[in-house]
Amino acid sequence: MVKIINIFGDEYSGQAGKAGVFAKWKGRQYRRKYVIPSNPKTTMQQVVRNHFSNAIDKWHILHSLQRLAYSYLATGLVMSGFNLMVKRWQQAACSGEETPIDPIMGIKQVASASTTRQDLNPVPTAHAFSLGYSPVKIGSLTFTADGADETMDAYIDLAMGDVRIPSAITKTDGAKDLGSAIAAGDKLLISYTAGGRTVTREVLYTVPGGESSIPAAATIAAALRTAYRPIDFGSVVIETLDISEGDGVYTQLESLEIDHINGAVYYDMTDAAVATSHVDYDDVVPVEDAKLEITKVDTSFITWRRYSDEYGDIPVSQTVEDETYDFVLSASGYESVIRAAQSAVLAAGHECIELTAT
Repeated sequence: MVKIINIFGDEYSGQAGKAGVFAKWKGRQYRRKYVIPSNPKTTMQQVVRNHFSNAIDKWHILHSLQRLAYSYLATGLVMSGFNLMVKRWQQAACSGEETPIDPIMGIKQVASASTTRQDLNPVPTAHAFSLGYSPVKIGSLTFTADGADETMDAYIDLAMGDVRIPSAITKTDGAKDLGSAIAAGDKLLISYTAGGRTVTREVLYTVPGGESSIPAAATIAAALRTAYRPIDFGSVVIETLDISEGDGVYTQLESLEIDHINGAVYYDMTDAAVATSHVDYDDVVPVEDAKLEITKVDTSFITWRRYSDEYGDIPVSQTVEDETYDFVLSASGYESVIRAAQSAVLAAGHECIELTAT
């Protein structure tokens, strides 16, 4: 549409058919020839456009915590977290560099004390068993089978999407030890639901050439990680894929889901039935309203600020490209925990931090 102001009070603005394009420059009206915009579709143009499209797709599948990490970084840049992430993807396209790594996510569990517990006879009802104490210290629970009960091949900490492998898996049926030998190319898979998504056979690990096992990853620091979290209670299936025959053979493993907040476990395949089997874990005394503040190293630029909930949990996310970080965890009545020059993995990694009373 054309707006008109001249000596009669009319002004031209924008395209006037094919007659020309009207605009202002430093308060002065001017007109230029109408030209069809050039779109040569060069290779670089296509690369940039593809990266732009991929960046938008990536933003939509990022966890809300990962989006928030970008929003903190965009503070003061006159742009949104979305704009910042897209900008970085475009810069990577133009420079031929790798696209940005997804921000690291984790949970800081803040407690004033922890106690070692053991629940005997963990026989479930409809696969679920309620622990005697909660909240559970993240990454601490293990199951010990007795008699005819099956040994667990994997533990799934639902809140974080961590999959812990207590012992190296050398056979396709895990600890049962009756299946085919694990070989290069075989995979460890997980199916689950999370946040309304149904995930089918997501690849957790692929056995590299020259290897013959899925290695143990018994701690939360070394655990394998699902793409989405938190995982819905009772939704997990862990499998191996043996690629040596035809389209491959899938075998379900024995696994145990852990809801650390509510103090519950879920047997994904075979329920415990023997009274002398047991689960061992630590429960914690949570600290509520502890403040976690993360800044760029040696600056006051805040990249994360959040308070612990009633269970002592603080979700956190940080970008790898902006490391390193300074870390301060504080709570009334307790000594602060101060860490300098932390990587994104350390600043955002899963851990239980026990505070010392002042």
